[in-house]
Amino acid sequence: MLRLPEGPDGRQGDVLSEIAVLEAQGEAVTTGRLGERLGMPRQNVRMYVLALRDKGLILYDASERRAAVMRLTDAGRVAAGLSTPVPLSFPMVGEVAAGEPSLADQRIEGYAARLTDVLDLKEGDFFLRVRGESMTGIGIYPGDLVAIHPTREEPLQGDIALVAVPGENTATLKRWHRNNGTVTLHSENPEFAPMTFKVQDVQIQGCLVGIIGSGRNRRGHPAGER
Repeated sequence: MLRLPEGPDGRQGDVLSEIAVLEAQGEAVTTGRLGERLGMPRQNVRMYVLALRDKGLILYDASERRAAVMRLTDAGRVAAGLSTPVPLSFPMVGEVAAGEPSLADQRIEGYAARLTDVLDLKEGDFFLRVRGESMTGIGIYPGDLVAIHPTREEPLQGDIALVAVPGENTATLKRWHRNNGTVTLHSENPEFAPMTFKVQDVQIQGCLVGIIGSGRNRRGHPAGER
């Protein structure tokens, strides 16, 4: 077994073990949840989590604009005493507005696994649940899950992107069109007007990978119209 380097008080091992327990139970692994279970302040948990990440034992994205999710790497599973790797899973992170931008909900709802046969998912990708009807023209309905690949790179013209727009923690899923120093975010529903901003005023958070339809709100829409 790989020997885990201990912190000053040996708590790194406790944190790693608890991550393994929560992951095996299918729970969202966050610093807040770990703090509750271990009786530790959240800032202390984060310090140990960052140390474990630096050792290559966990995957952890500490981005301020996305929920901080952690998962064991293969090396981390070995260090935690797990002999069988678990299937690759992807966090389902709150909601995204497909209408008017709204406050992003950073609560992790759970995990999705074994979807790589139907979607081109990679490590770090995540799911958002859609609200609003601005993208129904391409078959994205309220309640659907959209798979997002996180990136800061500018999308190509016409790509569907997750974009944070001016305001406090607001994000929306729209088709990207840039014209010199401005960008226009287009819906796929004529009832929603385009939104135009200066390029420097928006932040690209990711691009659309795929859609998992919920089946809701599709009555009256033949399959060919999706």
